[in-house]
Amino acid sequence: HSSEKTRYKINEFYRKQPFDAVINRDPATRSWSWKGHIDLEDGPYSEFSSRRSFTTGSEAEDHMRRFAHERIDNWLRATQPRSM
Repeated sequence: HSSEKTRYKINEFYRKQPFDAVINRDPATRSWSWKGHIDLEDGPYSEFSSRRSFTTGSEAEDHMRRFAHERIDNWLRATQPRSM
C-alpha cells in the first residue's frame, strides 16, 4: 500500500519500565525490522534490535513487544529479593 507508513515509533511502558522502538521497512527488500531501547529503572540502559526481518510492520511490532516484555521480566526477576 502506498499510503502505508514505512517507519514509525513506539513509546510504551511495561511493568512501569519505559521502552521505545522504531519499526522500519527497508525500501529495497520491502521487509520490516525493529530496533529500540529500554531505560530500566535503577538499572542499565538496554539497546536491542531484531536479528531477522518480518513480512509486515505489525508482525515486527508484535515481536518487538514480546522481546521487550521478556527482557524487562528477566531483569525484574534477577533484581527482586528472593522470597524464602
